[in-house]
Amino acid sequence: MRTVFEILPSSFNPEACKLLCEVSNEGFSFCIKDEERNSFLGLGIYHFDKNKPPVGFPIALQIIFHQKEILSKQFKKVCVVYSFRESVLIPFSLYDRQKDSTLVNMMFGDAHSNQTILTDVITDEGVYNTYRVSTAISEVIQNQFPDASNMHQYSLLMKKQGVETDHLSVIFYAQKVIVCLIKNGKHQLVNTFNYQSPEDVSYVLLNICNQFKIENARLIISGLIEENSPLYKEIYKYFNEIEFATLPEGNLYSKEITKFPSHYFSYIFAIDQCE
Repeated sequence: MRTVFEILPSSFNPEACKLLCEVSNEGFSFCIKDEERNSFLGLGIYHFDKNKPPVGFPIALQIIFHQKEILSKQFKKVCVVYSFRESVLIPFSLYDRQKDSTLVNMMFGDAHSNQTILTDVITDEGVYNTYRVSTAISEVIQNQFPDASNMHQYSLLMKKQGVETDHLSVIFYAQKVIVCLIKNGKHQLVNTFNYQSPEDVSYVLLNICNQFKIENARLIISGLIEENSPLYKEIYKYFNEIEFATLPEGNLYSKEITKFPSHYFSYIFAIDQCE
């Protein structure tokens, strides 16, 4: 995998820290939080080569774990968030554990290789989030972090408190966006959309606004997007109220982290809410 960002602490006590990880089709990211000091100490973002076949991802993940000694420390806690689009939200009243695999396959097609089915409970929303992860990827994660807690990114987003103002929260990756719509203080949509051009993204966002009858939508964006980039300029043609996500409040951050725009990493630090 290619190193995109790597800000590592020179020294720290892993037994007092949490390791927060995200695994997606884009790659692997992590951050380290000292719980005693309530301080984020470092992070890493690594991208998988999009020209290589997906079957090579678990091997690339193993290589990262082997190369980065810091990931083998004995942390106080480890949380892994999976960011894959193959997820189904099921109301409590309709949930049947025996049909988990069937529902996911109906939505996204039968898996071409071994898949592991996982389920999160989102109590406040009254839904289960059933999702699938490549068994090869799941096993690599399990071997590296045997005591880790797991959660899907949609579950994490839906656990955030709603706000009164309608808005679209958009997380930008290299080839996809994850969009979460809040309207009337409630979550209305959370989904992943692949894109190849800036126009693809503006189409997706405008289509969501049209379907949910939202005018003058407010965007809160995070991820690796630059304000002077063609992608941002394309979105700004249609959305005048755009905010960059800030770092989660109530925490301290290392000086090296604060040198960069806060929206670059805000969605990674948000994994801290996974418990």
